[in-house]
Amino acid sequence: MLNKIENLVAKSVNGREIVVSLVPLKKMQNTRHGFEWVEVGKKVLLQSGVEIDLNLDGRSFYTDVHEMFRFTARVN
Repeated sequence: MLNKIENLVAKSVNGREIVVSLVPLKKMQNTRHGFEWVEVGKKVLLQSGVEIDLNLDGRSFYTDVHEMFRFTARVN
Protein backbone atom coordinates (compact mmCIF):
# COMPACT_ATOMS: atom_id res chain seq x y z
CA MET A 1 0.00 0.00 0.00
CA LEU A 2 1.39 3.38 -1.01
CA ASN A 3 1.29 6.08 1.67
CA LYS A 4 0.01 9.29 0.11
CA ILE A 5 0.73 12.46 2.06
CA GLU A 6 -1.17 15.59 1.06
CA ASN A 7 0.18 19.07 1.85
CA LEU A 8 -2.52 21.59 2.74
CA VAL A 9 -2.60 25.15 4.01
CA ALA A 10 -4.50 25.78 7.24
CA LYS A 11 -5.52 29.29 8.31
CA SER A 12 -6.25 30.69 11.76
CA VAL A 13 -8.73 33.43 12.65
CA ASN A 14 -5.99 36.05 12.91
CA GLY A 15 -4.79 35.24 9.37
CA ARG A 16 -1.74 33.12 10.21
CA GLU A 17 -1.19 30.24 7.77
CA ILE A 18 0.72 27.00 8.21
CA VAL A 19 1.44 24.12 5.85
CA VAL A 20 0.43 20.73 7.23
CA SER A 21 0.11 17.20 5.90
CA LEU A 22 -2.75 14.75 6.27
CA VAL A 23 -1.85 11.24 7.35
CA PRO A 24 -4.20 8.29 7.81
CA LEU A 25 -5.50 7.43 11.28
CA LYS A 26 -5.45 3.65 11.53
CA LYS A 27 -6.91 1.36 14.17
CA MET A 28 -6.67 -2.40 14.64
CA GLN A 29 -9.88 -4.23 13.71
CA ASN A 30 -10.83 -7.84 14.33
CA THR A 31 -12.06 -9.65 11.20
CA ARG A 32 -12.69 -13.28 10.24
CA HIS A 33 -9.18 -13.45 8.86
CA GLY A 34 -7.56 -12.08 12.01
CA PHE A 35 -6.59 -8.60 13.07
CA GLU A 36 -5.86 -6.00 10.41
CA TRP A 37 -5.22 -2.25 10.28
CA VAL A 38 -8.15 -0.19 8.96
CA GLU A 39 -8.14 3.53 8.13
CA VAL A 40 -10.79 5.25 10.23
CA GLY A 41 -9.99 8.90 9.55
CA LYS A 42 -7.22 11.44 9.12
CA LYS A 43 -4.69 13.12 11.40
CA VAL A 44 -2.79 16.36 10.87
CA LEU A 45 1.00 16.14 10.71
CA LEU A 46 2.79 19.39 11.54
CA GLN A 47 6.20 20.24 10.08
CA SER A 48 7.70 19.62 13.54
CA GLY A 49 6.59 15.97 13.28
CA VAL A 50 3.76 16.21 15.83
CA GLU A 51 0.51 14.45 14.90
CA ILE A 52 -2.75 16.12 15.95
CA ASP A 53 -6.32 14.81 15.77
CA LEU A 54 -8.87 16.66 13.68
CA ASN A 55 -11.91 18.09 15.47
CA LEU A 56 -15.26 16.39 14.96
CA ASP A 57 -16.21 18.81 12.16
CA GLY A 58 -13.43 17.32 10.02
CA ARG A 59 -11.96 20.67 9.00
CA SER A 60 -10.32 22.25 12.06
CA PHE A 61 -7.69 21.38 14.67
CA TYR A 62 -5.97 22.96 17.67
CA THR A 63 -2.17 23.32 17.85
CA ASP A 64 -2.28 24.90 21.33
CA VAL A 65 -4.77 26.46 23.72
CA HIS A 66 -6.78 29.08 21.77
CA GLU A 67 -4.78 28.27 18.56
CA MET A 68 -7.37 26.85 16.18
CA PHE A 69 -6.59 26.37 12.50
CA ARG A 70 -9.15 25.60 9.83
CA PHE A 71 -9.13 24.17 6.29
CA THR A 72 -11.31 25.79 3.66
CA ALA A 73 -13.08 22.48 2.96
CA ARG A 74 -13.76 19.28 4.86
CA VAL A 75 -10.97 16.75 4.44
CA ASN A 76 -11.83 13.14 3.73
